[in-house]
Amino acid sequence: MPEDLQLGFRLGPFEILPGRNRIAGPNGETRVEPKTMSVLLELAAAEGGTVGREHLIRAVWPRGFVTDDVLTRCVGQLRKALGDSAREPKYLETVPKTGYRLLVCVQPGPPATVESPPGGEGVVVLPFQNLSAGAQDQYVADGLTELLIARLAQASQLRVISRTTAMSLKDDARTSPEIAGDLGVRWLVEGSVLMSGGQLQIVAQLIDAGNDRHVWADTWLRGLADLMPVQNEIAQRIAVEICGSLAADLPDANVAPVLPELVLRQYLKGRQSLSQRTSKALREARDRFSSVVEAMPDYAPAWASLAETEMLLAHYGAEPVSTAVRQSRRHVDRALSLDPDLPMALAQRAALAFFFDRDFDGARVQLTRALALQPSYILALLTLANVNTVLGRFDDALDWIEQALLIDPLDLGIHMNRADHLILHRRFGAAVSQLDAILARSPGHEPSLLRMAWALALDGRGAEARAKLSRVAGSPSAIFEYGALVAGATGEVSAAGMYFGQLRSLAGEAYVAPWALARAGAAAGEAGAALAALEAALEEGSSSLPFAALTPAFDSLRGDSRFTLFLEKLGVPAIFRGA
Repeated sequence: MPEDLQLGFRLGPFEILPGRNRIAGPNGETRVEPKTMSVLLELAAAEGGTVGREHLIRAVWPRGFVTDDVLTRCVGQLRKALGDSAREPKYLETVPKTGYRLLVCVQPGPPATVESPPGGEGVVVLPFQNLSAGAQDQYVADGLTELLIARLAQASQLRVISRTTAMSLKDDARTSPEIAGDLGVRWLVEGSVLMSGGQLQIVAQLIDAGNDRHVWADTWLRGLADLMPVQNEIAQRIAVEICGSLAADLPDANVAPVLPELVLRQYLKGRQSLSQRTSKALREARDRFSSVVEAMPDYAPAWASLAETEMLLAHYGAEPVSTAVRQSRRHVDRALSLDPDLPMALAQRAALAFFFDRDFDGARVQLTRALALQPSYILALLTLANVNTVLGRFDDALDWIEQALLIDPLDLGIHMNRADHLILHRRFGAAVSQLDAILARSPGHEPSLLRMAWALALDGRGAEARAKLSRVAGSPSAIFEYGALVAGATGEVSAAGMYFGQLRSLAGEAYVAPWALARAGAAAGEAGAALAALEAALEEGSSSLPFAALTPAFDSLRGDSRFTLFLEKLGVPAIFRGA
């Protein structure tokens, strides 16, 4: 299917917005189900040709767990949105005993702008309490919390606080109104899980923090294998209580095999390990997800989780980048072949396209789709911010980061990400303020201290920059790299050269990322060495390369034809080559 269709097109007087699952026409805008939009996209791609019913079912429901009635319902929804009639069709014709075709030519139009997810009603799912006798069952309570957050996040009328912030509220002593006020939400979900004698008791309740009133509560007694159906039921009940008739906006649960208890345990424990973000925990997560897909090869979320794990192993330097990227691609392709509408898989594919293929338009298509399906998906929001930055849409990039902070306000990584973008946008004073706020909450946070030193230097505050750098006692490679960056930004070329020399000596004894060597070399005025390191970063598959044209670290290379050619090879937009 042509990617430009995913970005938007016209059908007669109607504007089709696939990324938002909307059809806008003379009488307003109608939301359709994601599968219904997928049917329309298949018909549009046929350019007026007939598309068979079997083809549509295979393309839209690749697992084949549907009947003709499901397709008929989607077609009916399309006709209603288009104001069309099966008897006297203007736009969508039934071809008897064959399939369907569009009667109006598809007109390409300007790509539909990806809009921020609506503010909607804010809700936070507090970590479910583990009331079981052993701490070893904590993964069940944590797993239910994560599943419920992900499920509620599919409702476009809800702004759902993400897992990172939610889990940080475990054992929080504040009252419900206090927590809600600090997070800017009205609703809280709390509950407990008790495992006993093979039985699972789940209690969930919804609180209106505006008046500290318990709106709804219920109890379930089930086996562990019923955990996922229970969380679907809880999510639906919550959506109904908060949104009323708008609860229909929460899509039906994906058709998926029921996980046997032992497999579900492995999946939940894998997600728990994945959240810990250490090399050891990530390897454990990979082993657990691998056992899940071995037992249940058609379970798409496990393949997507494997893809995410591989990428994080590379990010933390625990696996070679080339190996991790290759494995991640294989896993995410498998996930999407099983479930083309799985947000975590779409976002992962977009991240691969952005960081390693530098296919910025392709990444945007995937992100548009992911956010239409799950508006509160953090990875998609942050990757879309990256896309906008490298395309020069700086204000839009910051808007997407703000959306992420509304959903995950306590994640230091997102706050640091905002500082990184401000540096790329050359708003050094604003970056200093952002990093200052992080350090006020976490004074010893070394990644922020390093960035603060550089931002201060770029802002012309050399003495303050050196003072910040002196507080860092972490990795020598980071100190040498940022020492060179700080010295280079303040015009101390000899000091930058000293730091770069130390970094190169270290690289002879241990691994140093080529990207770090390139930045330090450029700061020291060593253009040849910096360019050689950039070539090594390209060969390695560094995820930092999309930002090569924007980072102030390479200001000394601008105007160098070799650097311009390198940016061209990267596929950097022409407006930034040699800028």
